[in-house]
Amino acid sequence: MKKPIGFELKIPEDSKIVFIKLDDDTQKYIKDQLGKTYIEYLEEFIGGKENYEIAEKELKEAMHNSLSSSVKENCLFCNDKSDDECDKACNIFYMQMQMTYAIGAGEFIRIVMINPYILNDKVALQQLTINFFNSLNFIKDEGKMYLDLEKLCRYALNANFDVVEKMFKESETFKNLELINDVINELDKEDLENKIHQTVDENYLELQKLFFEQKQKYYKEKYFLEKEKPPIPKGKRSKDKISIPKVVLYYYYLQVDGKFPYFENHPQGKVIAIEELLIKDKIKTTQKHFQLKYNFISHYNSNRIAKNQIANIDYVANEMLNNYPEAKELALSELKLAQLKNR
Repeated sequence: MKKPIGFELKIPEDSKIVFIKLDDDTQKYIKDQLGKTYIEYLEEFIGGKENYEIAEKELKEAMHNSLSSSVKENCLFCNDKSDDECDKACNIFYMQMQMTYAIGAGEFIRIVMINPYILNDKVALQQLTINFFNSLNFIKDEGKMYLDLEKLCRYALNANFDVVEKMFKESETFKNLELINDVINELDKEDLENKIHQTVDENYLELQKLFFEQKQKYYKEKYFLEKEKPPIPKGKRSKDKISIPKVVLYYYYLQVDGKFPYFENHPQGKVIAIEELLIKDKIKTTQKHFQLKYNFISHYNSNRIAKNQIANIDYVANEMLNNYPEAKELALSELKLAQLKNR
């Protein structure tokens, strides 16, 4: 568990904070030495100055709401007993919260910089920046703020997972498996080193391993499905020239014959299995339409051997299943049933 980041200022009684304004040259020198400020980083990460101003406004309101009512009651400046802004009773509270904000923002920027996948994904980066603000907590009536670093790190971990998942979807299945295998191996090595040296795990190794092991299971199954997927017979590869009922019957008979896995057995469910099939085989229809046709013929035997299916079954058996004799035999037997039933 990572410790939260927060500051509390202690000043002697009857003392007050004095602000020293720096001249323009000194301010420019400091900026040149420091480079980009944490506010400029946050503006960039959250998607621009306008978005940052919205977040900053909410932050200032939260800071103000955390102050005790007694702060205003005892404030010399607010009660017109002093014209010196240094006599504002809220100064010390705002200062300690601003210090927390600056240091917390610096830690957040460091987290982003060591996670290039997040840094290069504008959507993920913007959402994580919003979650940085969501990780700032306020202690009511005490004028104190702290960054829940544990919460922020878990947000960052989840953002990394989302970005990696996007990368997997854009890559080949076998390449994903190679990468996942290498990552799991590195995580196991780091975990073993922690155990040997009795080092506390600060990198959420168990969660990382869980994520990649789940992806490994999914892509292993996907790789198997891709290898086992029956090729479309020559001359029949253009699915837009074959009606959807014929395509549905084709895969149904292959499933019954055990040559193609049932959609229900897909690790992520029937809907995903059908979507992947439509993409891989370039079948021009929607997942919903395909599933309706599939459910219609697979759930009810009477629908499959109906009179209006005779021509479809005949075509599938004699044109599409020639490389699968057992599936073809099943289709021909149902063709006879349909013909006898509808004489």
